[in-house]
Amino acid sequence: MVRVGLVGTSWWADSMYLPALADHRDGAITALCGRDLDKARELAARWGVAEVYTDPDEMIDHVDAVIVASSNATHHPISMAAIAAGRAVLCEKPLGLDATQADELARAAAAAGVTTMTPFTYRFMPVVRELHHRIDSGFIGTPYHMAARYYTGYARDGAYHWRFDRAESGSGVLGDLGTHWVDLALYLLGPISEVSAITSATVPRAPRPDGSDYEAGEDVAFMTVRFASGSIGQLTVSAVCWEGTAFNQTHHIEVHGSAGTLYAVNDWDTTQEIRAVIDPGTPSALERTPEIWAGLRTDTVHNTYRDVFRTTEAMTRGWVSAVARAEAVQPDLAHGARVQRIIDRALQSAELGGMMLSVD
Repeated sequence: MVRVGLVGTSWWADSMYLPALADHRDGAITALCGRDLDKARELAARWGVAEVYTDPDEMIDHVDAVIVASSNATHHPISMAAIAAGRAVLCEKPLGLDATQADELARAAAAAGVTTMTPFTYRFMPVVRELHHRIDSGFIGTPYHMAARYYTGYARDGAYHWRFDRAESGSGVLGDLGTHWVDLALYLLGPISEVSAITSATVPRAPRPDGSDYEAGEDVAFMTVRFASGSIGQLTVSAVCWEGTAFNQTHHIEVHGSAGTLYAVNDWDTTQEIRAVIDPGTPSALERTPEIWAGLRTDTVHNTYRDVFRTTEAMTRGWVSAVARAEAVQPDLAHGARVQRIIDRALQSAELGGMMLSVD
């Protein structure tokens, strides 16, 4: 049985990682670490986690694998300590405050030979898996270009949040949402060779709780990417949108190719569909591939999400299974570092007024 330690007590730990490993055959979360001891104890009691810590280094000594789901500035030091101790690591994105930290993590993990994962959630959702399957099978022929839009509204109120404090997060919406969209682009159309970006810190933000000022990260970003294949893409992420849905978040993905087009919409409420146009033709809903959707509830998107991450081998559960077998799994820290290098170049491009930059 793989003993997993979880660093972080946010709603994400409560809704993603603890439920995912509540009944795993090969592993369980046996230790929880948080800065607020009372909050950590409350969360641990709710999920039946026996050990509670406030020091990640102490917790690392008592587990076989570590999930790092704390704030961005802590990802690198905690993950490095876990890798140095020979522990498997699942580290939230972005892996560090910049690509230098992310690359250091990836190199350390490779040298240690530990099983790692960067949890890019959306690639495991069935709509994206369906897109990947259809593109790979040649359904739309040669891909010409793609557009992906991630709209949400958590930055609209202007309140202080560490996610927009660059000293704590490294960037704003690019690190938080842009990493997901770069991963999605890589997953669907392959390696990216060039990137450009323009960004905006649209909403004035409140000072830190202690009253001090800080450099605010972007809350809107438009990225243009060129793929190694020659295809191009437009990736939009915004945290200042009002979408008018219960979750106030929508995803829109379009891929155009030589034989047709795929249009995907996920409104994080009740709509998760792909419409297809095969030349010549008109848009029609695409029949779902049974191997991708089998066993998943589809009445609401959140029920699909719960089934994917709590009952299948997606993401956290797949990582623990791989740890138990001492096998590699994707997307690993090397992939997470690759994504962060692209994000860093996008940030550099934005500072240069949107210049197209090569990606190493």
